[in-house]
Amino acid sequence: MLADRQDGLSGRDHNICIIGSGPIGIVTALELARQGQAVTLLESGVHMASQEASRNSRAEIVDSPMHAEMTVAVQRSFGGTSNLWGAGCVPLDPIDFERRPGLTDASWPLEYRDFARYFADACRYANCGPPVFEDEPPGVAVEDRAFRCSNLIRFADPSSFRIAHEAEIMRSRRIALHLDATVTGMEFAADGRIASVTVRRGTGEVAAVKAKVFIVACGGIETARLLLCVQRTAPGRFGGLDGPLGRHYMGHLSGEIAQMRLSSGPLDAGFDFFRGAHGRYARRRIIASDDVQRREQLTNISFWPFMPPFRDAAHRSAVLSLAYLALSMPAVGRRLVSEHLRERNSTPRAAVAPHLGNLVTGLPELLRFMPRFVHGRFLADTRLPGLHVRNAGRRYGVHYHAEHLPHPDSRITLSDQHDELGMRRARIDMRVSEADVLPIIRTHQLLRDWAARTGLGQLEWLCEEHDMAARVLAQAPDGVHQIGTARMGANQRAGVVDGHCRVFGSSNLFVAGSAVFPTSGQANPTFSAIALAVRLARYVAAEVPTHAFAAG
Repeated sequence: MLADRQDGLSGRDHNICIIGSGPIGIVTALELARQGQAVTLLESGVHMASQEASRNSRAEIVDSPMHAEMTVAVQRSFGGTSNLWGAGCVPLDPIDFERRPGLTDASWPLEYRDFARYFADACRYANCGPPVFEDEPPGVAVEDRAFRCSNLIRFADPSSFRIAHEAEIMRSRRIALHLDATVTGMEFAADGRIASVTVRRGTGEVAAVKAKVFIVACGGIETARLLLCVQRTAPGRFGGLDGPLGRHYMGHLSGEIAQMRLSSGPLDAGFDFFRGAHGRYARRRIIASDDVQRREQLTNISFWPFMPPFRDAAHRSAVLSLAYLALSMPAVGRRLVSEHLRERNSTPRAAVAPHLGNLVTGLPELLRFMPRFVHGRFLADTRLPGLHVRNAGRRYGVHYHAEHLPHPDSRITLSDQHDELGMRRARIDMRVSEADVLPIIRTHQLLRDWAARTGLGQLEWLCEEHDMAARVLAQAPDGVHQIGTARMGANQRAGVVDGHCRVFGSSNLFVAGSAVFPTSGQANPTFSAIALAVRLARYVAAEVPTHAFAAG
């Protein structure tokens, strides 16, 4: 239920308090409620995105081209960044949980099977269909398994967790959602437990919220920022000032350095968006086998055919020119793709006249395409997740989505600047090294050889090989996938939380979300974070001494 704005948060003991109502906070709250637990859900923003709330997420970015603007990376509102994302759901891979000496010393303090058992629950919360993430393209037989074409990314529909789960939360007698409730500090008890958190509202009201258990689910940047602000007054907490908190900040490296001509119609069709019997959309991606990754000491990378750059009118496609013109208009483009993808595909700005020329000469193509796309994207019961235009030549860019290794100097610290509630702002220093770049180039070379060997296609470079590293670096910026800033570890020297996401040294404080991932893998992080949120909720409900009663 939505708590009355006049309800005092102080003056009573809450059961479980979740900080953040993004997709992970929502899932954790719903799962705890289903386990019979009362939950107080605190959201810094209000029901919908607002400029007032977003101002408090502004950050100091050390190398601004390396990181997305915070208006794209964070949204303070009910539903959080699920109101912004592209809705892709794919889990981390088993190799991400292996020890990989020579590549990274990061390791997960849990087994893959302990993570994978929650995939069905994660699919249910994400509304993305069944937990099936491998499916061979029909009519494509490949005996050489150095790479596989069968990795599936599924798509949530609706993409916004606010839209998907608002009705259940508002009906629930076990969940009390408090809007305009920003946590700015924590008070510790003598035994290391969190006694209370400080909540500030835009009205100036300040409350001390007591609870038996606290779960921080604010996203990778804001989670680190909150805990770092707490650490300023308790420097021994979270591994100490030189500990892992805020370090190992990861995202993903993505872009194109090659193009590919697919050899057959079935293969071409196999990489398009498709709907299974379950009714939800999915799409296939290409990934190197675990054996190849181990032998070559490669990071984990996925690939898929991608259309030519929209902004370059030389593609002479009326559909792609219309896509560029639509994406270059924020009010329209935000209805088509996530804001991060809109900016990536519409900047730098291109001359409009050549695109208008493509619209005129390609009008028949446009008239054939638009009815199907408009129906699939806006009118159908299940929304088409994106735009993919197949062509007679079966020639596409090869988009890569690559693991970012955990570097201790890639980190979140605190700025000297303060937000409107008095909190220090985040200072973001995301770094990419040669160790991230070289495996991307090497994996492309292996993919080229495999595609030629199997007859599946021909890869061609988009630049000279000696320029590839620079091209990868130029496309490296992320910031929407916020991973590793409060990572799991075997002890507080290695991580901020243990294998159950409990903060070392604080028995009633937990962290939920991709901030706890020790490695990033090739997968978009939200689905895996949802699976771990279900795991965390069941652990808290079963192991932590809380009480089941209606939320107030």
